[in-house]
Amino acid sequence: MNASAQEQANAELTTEPNPPHKGNNTVRVKLTGQDGKPITGTNVTVTFYMAAMPAMGMAAMKTVVSATDKGGGIYEGKGDLGSGGTWQVTIRAQLNGQTIANKQLRVNATGGM
Repeated sequence: MNASAQEQANAELTTEPNPPHKGNNTVRVKLTGQDGKPITGTNVTVTFYMAAMPAMGMAAMKTVVSATDKGGGIYEGKGDLGSGGTWQVTIRAQLNGQTIANKQLRVNATGGM
């Protein structure tokens, strides 16, 4: 798959609360095409990952949120974060089996370990 196919969509992540916290969060992704128009009918997952910290006795943590199409290019789901701190987040959107967005970012969650 070429790079241009990966970048057919822009994905913006917002959380409620913002910033996210240890515990339950609402995760929202806004998907728009290069033309700025909303993209609907897509399978969107948001994966939160935190690497293991052996010095602190913490195993790696992973939370996968499947976001539901709410219309207008907005996808929403709920996820439970096991800890505050820096999470690596991957937003993946697939349309008809093709990945149209694959965005990685970092999110700092509040709430301690």
